[in-house]
Amino acid sequence: MLIKKQVKVIFSFCLMVMICMQINMSCAQDKTGATNLKTKVNKKKEAPKQKRLLYIVKNDGRKILYGNKCFLDVQHAMGFEFLIQPKGQPLNRNELARNLHNFGIKFVLVFRNGPFWGITLRKRKKECRKFSADFVG
Repeated sequence: MLIKKQVKVIFSFCLMVMICMQINMSCAQDKTGATNLKTKVNKKKEAPKQKRLLYIVKNDGRKILYGNKCFLDVQHAMGFEFLIQPKGQPLNRNELARNLHNFGIKFVLVFRNGPFWGITLRKRKKECRKFSADFVG
C-alpha cells in the first residue's frame, strides 16, 4: 500500500514538473527577442520585382485596343506596351529606325514570353474585346 502511494506521488510530481517546464519554455520563447523590432528592413529585397516595360512603336492605334484596361493588363503581364507615335510628330523615328527598334523588342519578347507570344496576344486580345463589348460581328 505504501509503495502505491509513493508511485502516485512520484507520478504526480513528475507530471507537475513537466507541466511547469512546458509553461516555462513557452514564456522563455517570448522573452528571447526572436522578433527584434530594431532590425532594418532592406526594401529592395523585400519589394516585389517589377518588369521593365518595353515599348513597341506603332503609327496608329486601330488594332491595339488603346484604352482597354483588360488588354493593357495583358500587355503589362507580357512585359511590353504599345506606343502610338503618328508620322507628323517630331519625335517619330523614320521607318527604318522604328522597324529595327520593334524587331529588337520582339526578339527580347520571344525570350521573355516564348516563341508563340504573338499568338497568345491575339487570343487574349480577342477575349478582351468580347469581355468589354469592343467586339462587333
